Amino acid sequence: MLKGGYWGKMARVDLTNSKVSFQKFNEEFAKKYLGGAGFAARLIWDWVPKHADPLGARNLLVFATGPFQAAPIASAGRCAAAARSPLTGFWGESNAGGHLGPVLKKSGIDAIAIAGRSKRPVYLYAHDGEVEIRNASTYWGMETVGTTDAIKRDISERRISVAAIGPAGENLVRFANILNDKHGCFGRTGMGAVMGSKNLKALVASGSLDPPLKDRDELMRIYKEEILPKVKKAEFTKINAEHGQPIVVVPREANGLLPIMNFKQDRWKEGAEKIGAPRYTEELKIKRWPCEYCVMGCHRKITAKGYPNETSGPEYETLAMLGSNLLVDDLKSIVVANDLCNRFGMDTIELGAILGWAFEGYEKRMITKADTGGIKLDWGSGEALVEMVERIANREGIGDLMAEGLSSCSSKFPESKPFAIGVMNMGVAGHDPRAFFSMVITTITSPRGSCHLHGASEGIEAGETLPELGYNEPMDRFQVKGKGEIGVVYQDIQQFWNSLTWCFPYFSSGVNLTDQMGLLKAITGWNMTPRDARTIGERVLNLQHAFNLRMGLVPERDFVLPQRFQAPHKEGGAAGKVPPWKEILGEYYKTREWVGGMPSEGKLLDLGLEDVARELQNANK
Repeated sequence: MLKGGYWGKMARVDLTNSKVSFQKFNEEFAKKYLGGAGFAARLIWDWVPKHADPLGARNLLVFATGPFQAAPIASAGRCAAAARSPLTGFWGESNAGGHLGPVLKKSGIDAIAIAGRSKRPVYLYAHDGEVEIRNASTYWGMETVGTTDAIKRDISERRISVAAIGPAGENLVRFANILNDKHGCFGRTGMGAVMGSKNLKALVASGSLDPPLKDRDELMRIYKEEILPKVKKAEFTKINAEHGQPIVVVPREANGLLPIMNFKQDRWKEGAEKIGAPRYTEELKIKRWPCEYCVMGCHRKITAKGYPNETSGPEYETLAMLGSNLLVDDLKSIVVANDLCNRFGMDTIELGAILGWAFEGYEKRMITKADTGGIKLDWGSGEALVEMVERIANREGIGDLMAEGLSSCSSKFPESKPFAIGVMNMGVAGHDPRAFFSMVITTITSPRGSCHLHGASEGIEAGETLPELGYNEPMDRFQVKGKGEIGVVYQDIQQFWNSLTWCFPYFSSGVNLTDQMGLLKAITGWNMTPRDARTIGERVLNLQHAFNLRMGLVPERDFVLPQRFQAPHKEGGAAGKVPPWKEILGEYYKTREWVGGMPSEGKLLDLGLEDVARELQNANK
């Protein structure tokens, strides 16, 4: 019996027939998949068949909380969204801050699974243990900010959270995102397009119910006496509160991690200083914009006059992909483009990867002004950046092609294929694996395509260790041996975190795995160890990977490091370094107990995934 952390209740929404039903789950299910990404992986594996169109009625969109959303603690302001990705065709998942996760939990529901397609625009309203399907016709066509304000005005509840799509989602831009309360984004893999395909404008939640907790007194004792003091004392907390993620732009330019000119230029010192903190903080007159319960508030609230400020300011990935990646050093252009992406509902990372392809193709005269409708896609052009955001969101001119993703772009212009820096049709984020060799693994093997958050193993190369799992010492970033193995470990732990769901920057503020187990015990009553946590993450990761195999993943074709990363930088912090990616991948497979990218039957059985093992075994006959 569930003792805390869950209501034991999921909503199943059939938009085609305008029906809502509820499904109960027990403690065994909760312990096995935890919540968030884990719940989503199980539901999507069970309900999405092999040939389901990502933009069709049979795709399942899941919003899921975990046990941490039941607790009023810093780091709990998260929520997971997942479906088959319209960008990659494989596993699609994003994790957002803001307020939706805790508010959805307080509405009396742990997760919502959405299938079908409505005949008219609708939004879902979760409250008091119920989910209503409401007419959204008056909101259709509106940007995310206007939608959020209008829904809050119309519902007029005191405590409400809105996760909405904008025109990009409505126009089925394959990397459309979902904006949560104006400052949290379900950013990657095109979950906004999935919503648009279902005629679903928003998910809205209001919550006044108290989620069950096994031992509230012990939870608050641990949190206030053990967790909060060290978080507030941590240097990372102080820096993150003052400057947010923009503080890492300058050091990452120095160490070689920052993408510069579509990952082909070596240095950009002055440019990084112009767009990164501390100048960013000073110029934009930044204030903190915290998610639910957060004591850091790394989202940035712009208060300087002359800059858009209704949505959160650009974070590291946006500054990297729309700034240094395009050689745009005009901070205002980046801020404007970021705000437009937030309003239209579009992933800034994927946008930056696609524009990197386009700018380089334009430089090489493979793409011309005739193709672009007269726009000069010159490196460093903030004007071109802003104009292309609007064209892609509205599918105008060449923006219609770009809205389809990197593979479609390079297929239209075959000679430009080397400029499409991505894996599984998802652009590489602002983390050059030549600078931190362990990042080879999350770059090429993440279930959702190239990714920096499905195993951020550069942490151990930067000094953060995992002693509870036997990793007591930092690793040299250019060391080769052990990088496949540590890539496995971080992928497993990251999926545990994405299932809690938990804001993992708190790990950098000293909240270790032992601390997390203490909180989890007080919330649920479960006696779990850090190794149990890793096993949960390993189960979730293997389930996501199996889903990809069902959807046609071919590891030897798809798990390949882009050619650009197979040539070294000549200058900078990673000069002369090229990761031996095949050797690292081989170690990864060995550690995972995968043969050529196929999970062994024994491994799947050990993880309690018997039905998955049967399907994969039958598929290989």
